[in-house]
Amino acid sequence: MNDNLLKKSSSQFGNIAFAVVVLAGYSSWLTSGPFKFDMAVLAAMVVLGLVYLGLGTWGEKLLDRLKWTWAAPLYFLLQLLVGGAIVYLSQGSAWLVLLPLASQAVDDLPGRGALLVISMVWILQVVPFVLLNGWTNLAAFSMPILAAVVFVAVFTKITVNEQEARLKLAQANQKLRQYAAQAEQLATIQERNRLAREIHDGLGHYLTAINIQIKAAQAFIEQDPPQAKVALENAQNLSQEALADVRRSISELRSDPSTASPLPARLAALLEETRRAGIQTELKVQGAPEPLSPQVDFTLYRAAQEALTNVRKHASASHASLSLVYTENSLRLEVCDDGVGAQQASGGFGLTGLEERVQLLGGALTVKTAPGQGFCLAVEIPRHAEIK
Repeated sequence: MNDNLLKKSSSQFGNIAFAVVVLAGYSSWLTSGPFKFDMAVLAAMVVLGLVYLGLGTWGEKLLDRLKWTWAAPLYFLLQLLVGGAIVYLSQGSAWLVLLPLASQAVDDLPGRGALLVISMVWILQVVPFVLLNGWTNLAAFSMPILAAVVFVAVFTKITVNEQEARLKLAQANQKLRQYAAQAEQLATIQERNRLAREIHDGLGHYLTAINIQIKAAQAFIEQDPPQAKVALENAQNLSQEALADVRRSISELRSDPSTASPLPARLAALLEETRRAGIQTELKVQGAPEPLSPQVDFTLYRAAQEALTNVRKHASASHASLSLVYTENSLRLEVCDDGVGAQQASGGFGLTGLEERVQLLGGALTVKTAPGQGFCLAVEIPRHAEIK
């Protein structure tokens, strides 16, 4: 049930209850003893009853729509006057008609205002008895009425609190549903970004290397057929490795099964691909190699792969070096070349995706480059980092 439907249902129930209690008050008046027919009193009771019912069922809404600051106090003042007149004309026997005001006061007014109205309801119910009978047996008459007023007020307060709790719970559930939808959407976006990085870093690397080998074969096919054959064989081997890498990426979400072999050995294989492209390479490993977490190992491998792919594609370099430094708390991988360099680091998808990988592990990626001074990419990651 939504908020508006809940409020509408509560309002309709309140109107019905108001009318039932007023009718009960009039029934009590008509059956309280020998009825003395007085046309003036009867007419006044009918008119006052209709006014009271009308104000009780529609007057409160009308005043709310007018947006008056004093709408609520004005409503209760009018109802107390009309209800008090009904109780007075009935000589106290229709005291029930004032009970709904105690309930409405708890629902519509702040604490002190509600207490004031409830007190006035009880006083107006008791005054006719005092006027007719004096102070004799006042306690015996007033205490049951007080108990009825207090019961109505407390019951209404409990009901209001329960409705407010249900309303807050419904709003909280709605917010939770919205948060869940946002979290699902964010997870979908993150997974798409991850898959895009996988395609770029893995398949993109192999396609670049295959393209270089095919171009080499085309260059040698007439002048040096054996060398062209070697280039085509390299391209074929790379295509098989690319297919295996795609299969690994599909079957693994966060780690690369190739971590079964040591990271330095796989980095040497990457350098060999670069060497076959005609670029001299050098590998330096400092410190004692130790098994790494899959996330750290995989990220360092992808960093070297991305950097060496860029060397072959863009650097026009004759030499590239890769260094891997193991320290007590972190690992640092650095790939440098002596190529053309750049004015500033490119904001391509490869570097952007790599930087995202490194940041997820609490690491840092830095680039040093300048025109004619080569390109150097460095990645440093805590040794035992996990995806944040």
